Amino acid sequence: MPSLPRIDHIIIGAKDLKAAADYFYETYGLASYVGGKHQGWGTENIIVPLGEGYLEIAAVFDDELAEQIDWGQLVLETPLTDKSWALLTYCVETEEGALATSHRLGAMTKPMLRVRPDGCELTWRVAAMSRFKEEGRASKPFFITWDDPSVRPDKLSAPHKVQPQGIEYIELAGDKKATEEWIGTDKLPLRWVKGTPGIKAVGIKTASGMVELR
Repeated sequence: MPSLPRIDHIIIGAKDLKAAADYFYETYGLASYVGGKHQGWGTENIIVPLGEGYLEIAAVFDDELAEQIDWGQLVLETPLTDKSWALLTYCVETEEGALATSHRLGAMTKPMLRVRPDGCELTWRVAAMSRFKEEGRASKPFFITWDDPSVRPDKLSAPHKVQPQGIEYIELAGDKKATEEWIGTDKLPLRWVKGTPGIKAVGIKTASGMVELR
């Protein structure tokens, strides 16, 4: 069991999951597998397991459902440029747990369920998976507690061309102090740069060197 706090995963938005999967494999050597649909939320995902932590590439399959919730709107409004994907936000697991975090922040908590294509049910709780458009929120994560960590998405493998060894760092712009207070610790591998608030880059450690998503 890894020590807490930890970066659980990175959220990446896309309009076309296959195009994003192809890009990550061809450009970075990172393969993915089908995650499944978030029922009632209008979104679906693919997973890029990194050994410790993972990338969740999300897209909308039902615009009407997605428009009704903050999470769906975040994915629906993915700001695409010359790439088929964009870094959106990140998720953290802490010792206090999602329920306690939600009480501390006065933020939404919700039990979640996703059924993998192989029939395995993943259940977890999230906190602060909302209010993404609030001022100062762009550098702040949401939080997670897994009911059964043994079936976390990073526990499955994918046929990578490289050997990923986890998330090395996240590069952020925004209010460092406010973000650390939101998380409740300064112990995460966050790097701070100037610029428009938000997630700017992700460093992934591999057996052959660093891969940086930007």
